[in-house]
Amino acid sequence: MTKEEVWELLEPIKDKIDDIYLNSDNEVVISFKPHNLAPISIYIFRDLDCELATVVCTDEREKDDTFKIKYVYSYHKKNIFFVLQIEVKERFISLSNNIPALNWYEREIHDMFGLVPLNHPDLRPLMKYPENFPQDEYPLRKDYPWNKRPKFMKYGEYEYKKVEGEGVFNILVGPIHAGIIEPGHFRFHLAGEPILQLEIRHFWKHRGIEKLAEGKTPEEVLQYTDKISGDHSFAHTLAYIQAIEKLSNTEIPERAKYLRVIFAELERIMCNLNDFAWLFQDVGYTFGAQGVFVLKEDIMRLNKALSGSRFNKGVLALGGVNIDLDNEKIAMLKHKLNEIEKKYKEYEKILHNNASILERLETTGRIKYETVKDLSAVGYTARASGLSSDIRKEHPYLVYDRLRFESIVLQEGDVYARLRVRLSDLENSIWIIRQCLANLPDGEIKTDLGEIKKNSWTLGYAEGQRGDIIHYVQTDDEGNIFRWKVRDPSFHNWQTIQFAVLGDIIADFPLVNKSLNLSYAGNDL
Repeated sequence: MTKEEVWELLEPIKDKIDDIYLNSDNEVVISFKPHNLAPISIYIFRDLDCELATVVCTDEREKDDTFKIKYVYSYHKKNIFFVLQIEVKERFISLSNNIPALNWYEREIHDMFGLVPLNHPDLRPLMKYPENFPQDEYPLRKDYPWNKRPKFMKYGEYEYKKVEGEGVFNILVGPIHAGIIEPGHFRFHLAGEPILQLEIRHFWKHRGIEKLAEGKTPEEVLQYTDKISGDHSFAHTLAYIQAIEKLSNTEIPERAKYLRVIFAELERIMCNLNDFAWLFQDVGYTFGAQGVFVLKEDIMRLNKALSGSRFNKGVLALGGVNIDLDNEKIAMLKHKLNEIEKKYKEYEKILHNNASILERLETTGRIKYETVKDLSAVGYTARASGLSSDIRKEHPYLVYDRLRFESIVLQEGDVYARLRVRLSDLENSIWIIRQCLANLPDGEIKTDLGEIKKNSWTLGYAEGQRGDIIHYVQTDDEGNIFRWKVRDPSFHNWQTIQFAVLGDIIADFPLVNKSLNLSYAGNDL
């Protein structure tokens, strides 16, 4: 869009804006006086109907003695990201009461940088556990060494929310679980069987990935990207690599674009089959679950045959891809997709025609549109509750704007709706891969990376199976990583589960949880 067209969108608040400039083709930075942050943010989020994409805090005290906070909003209708930046010394005004999606971001900034969001509705620690982590140490400040081992001490206590009344009792689940599952704590308040409140507490798996990237070259950071969230290793790496390619003005070969899409959709198929199987498992239909798990295994073996990795790790490279598909591999891919499509449709037919299964799925775990909107939920969680969300459509990358596929939006917001969105996505992925194979051009699969801009920043993004993934990358004066901020879909969507279970019985919680199937590792970083 041109600068004039952007000004037209912002006409109702132009008196609050000093200037705008384009950081890239679709990254619009808005300059304003600090006291105008709230009215501009509220207008963009509510009136323009944008979604919160990410919030990034950077420690730039060595340059100008300030921290900077960037609020990034996605405007789906015009392929624009609005970026609002403020400078902060110690405190900033919380916007969580107006834009609930900001709640966790502001708590994260408080924990990691020591900045105080004034009037925040709930400033309990999010990532720094008062039980054992020094509360006066801030790991993402530049003067905090990446290899420092804090002196852990048992001196604090975390205050959980309380629900009191006759007959109210608590059930505590996790963070250590009986099955093969990552750590997460769930605290239920019940009166009889219905759930009155669920409070979640995560970040037990926090690994300091963003801190580890500081000062490293863009190539060195690739050792972390596929370890952020195991089942989304390709999507996270793709988001990061596309940011680096933007910073270096690198245009990858056409064949590489199509190959990237093919492998991205194979990852989406794998994850959707996995979720389908687990939902069968949680309604007690073990036969169907095992059958669909076999299809997931088929995809992973196909990945191994195509790329040498069951998770397609190592496929992506800065400037293109490392793996090409010859005629033999293309024939194998087409054959396996035909097999999987035929078999999964048999299980889908069982699902839609089994009253006992549908009875468990329908009306269970309902999330309202207002909730997903307030929390800027993404992916199938959003689309099952009436909120359109697919970054392949909203901010097209690679060749997605040349492909035909539909991202369905449903209104029911329950477990069944989230499964139906997944099944539609599964079918779309197969159709997308077939289109890519039919139009796969000849040519190179990799090009040299251009010179990376110094002291610059940009966004990289990709649609993972759970929703959009956003990577913010900022370089230093040597072209190395100054700040890397990763936003997994689960960072937005985990908050919705606390609303999804209200009024349901405790026995349905595993079903609701699996219907969202969120990442602990991707969330916790």
